[in-house]
Amino acid sequence: MSLSLPWRRQGAAPTFYGWYIVAAAIVAQFISIGIQAYAIGAFLKPMTQEFGWSRESFSLVQTVSTIVTGGAGFVVGGLVDRRGPRPLMIVGALFAGVSVAATSQVHGLWQFMLLRGVAQTIAGAFIGNLVVNITLSKWFVARRGMAIALASLGVSAGGVFLTPFVSFWIGAFGWRSTWVMLGVSEWALVLPMAFVMRRSPEDHGLLPDGLSPVALMDPSVVQNGSTIPLPAALTETQWTRARAIRTSTIWLIIFAYGISNVGPSATVLHMIPFLTDNGFSRSSAALLFSLQSWFALVSKPVWGVLMTRFHPRPLSAVCFAMLAAATVLTLRAGQSHSLTSIILALAMYGLAYGGQVPLQETIWASYFGRRHLGEIRSVGIACSILFGAGGPLLAGVLYERAGSYSIAFVLFAVCSLTGAVVILFARQPRLQP
Repeated sequence: MSLSLPWRRQGAAPTFYGWYIVAAAIVAQFISIGIQAYAIGAFLKPMTQEFGWSRESFSLVQTVSTIVTGGAGFVVGGLVDRRGPRPLMIVGALFAGVSVAATSQVHGLWQFMLLRGVAQTIAGAFIGNLVVNITLSKWFVARRGMAIALASLGVSAGGVFLTPFVSFWIGAFGWRSTWVMLGVSEWALVLPMAFVMRRSPEDHGLLPDGLSPVALMDPSVVQNGSTIPLPAALTETQWTRARAIRTSTIWLIIFAYGISNVGPSATVLHMIPFLTDNGFSRSSAALLFSLQSWFALVSKPVWGVLMTRFHPRPLSAVCFAMLAAATVLTLRAGQSHSLTSIILALAMYGLAYGGQVPLQETIWASYFGRRHLGEIRSVGIACSILFGAGGPLLAGVLYERAGSYSIAFVLFAVCSLTGAVVILFARQPRLQP
C-alpha cells in the first residue's frame, strides 16, 4: 500500500512520508503539550485567588497529573506498537476537547483534580509526545535525531505562543472562557493531524529514512545524493521489553532522565508565579516565560545537528549540566530583580531544555531499536515520570513553608547535576544471543 497525499503537486518528486508525520507531530505536540504543561502556569494565580486554594493544593493536581501520565504511558506504549498512532490520537483528541472544556465548570478542588489531574491527562497521553516520538522512531533511523528534534519544535512553540496567548485570554475573558477555547482548539488542531499518522514505513512498502528497497540488496548504494549510512535501518539491534529490563543501561537512563526532569516539571508550573513574586507583572512574566521557550525552540535544530555528529549520551550530560547552571542563575537573577539577568538566565535554561526531549527519545531508540520501542518506552515513562511528579508538589510545599522558591530551585539544580553524572554510565547494551 503506497502512501500519497492529495495536496502534493503533480509531477513533483515524492517526499518521504515520514516528513509529513514530523509536520503532524509538530502541530499535535504544540496543542497537547502546550495545554498539558505550559498553559497551566497562567491559571495558577487566578484560580487559587478565586477559590482560596494554596499553591501547594494547585501543585498537587499537577503532581497527580504526572503520576497518571506514567500509568497511562505504560499502556499507550504497547498500543502504539500494535495499533499505530492514528486511532489513539483520534480518541485522545475527542476526549481531550471534552475534558479541557469541562474544566471551565469546576467549583471545587476535587472537580479540578478529576478533570485536570485525571481526565485531561489520560486524553493527553493518547496524543502527546510518547505516541508521536515512538512513531517517528519507527520512521527514521539515520535521521532520527533530526526528525525528533524538528517534531519537538511543537513542544517549545506551546511555550512561545500558547502561554502568553492564554495569559492574555484570561485577562480579557476570564479563566473559565479560556478553558473552553483550549478545548475547542484540541478538536480543531489535533483531529486533522491524527489522520496523517501511520504506524511504520514497512506497513506501506517503505524503509525508514526514505530509503528504497534497493538498500536490502546493496547497502552501499548512495540514493538521491544522500550520504546517510544505509545499513543502519537494516542492522539496528531490536530488543524486547523482557530483555531490555534485565540490563543496567535501561535503569540508568530512567534514573538520569527522571531525576533531571524534577526541576523542569516544576518550573513549567511555577515560573510565572516566581517571576510575579519578584516584581514582574503577569503579562511581563508570561512574555519572559515565552522567551525561555523561544530559545528552546531555536535550539531544537541545533541539537538535531549535534546528534548526527555525537552520541546522545554525552550530549545528555551537557544538557543536564546546563539545566543545573541555568536554574541557579534564574534564582539569583529573580532575587536581584534584574531584567537583563533574568533574560540571560531564561535564555540559557531554554537552550538546555530544548535538547531534553529529542535527546531522550533518540537515546531510547538508538539503544533498544524500534520494533518493540513502544513497550520498552512505556517502562521508562512510567518510572521516570514518577520523579517529575514530585517536582511541582515539592516546589509548592517548600514555597508554603519558606515563603519563596529558593530552596526548591537549589534542589532542582542538584537533581539536574546528578542526572548529568549518572547518564555517563549508561553505556550501549549488548544483546546476548
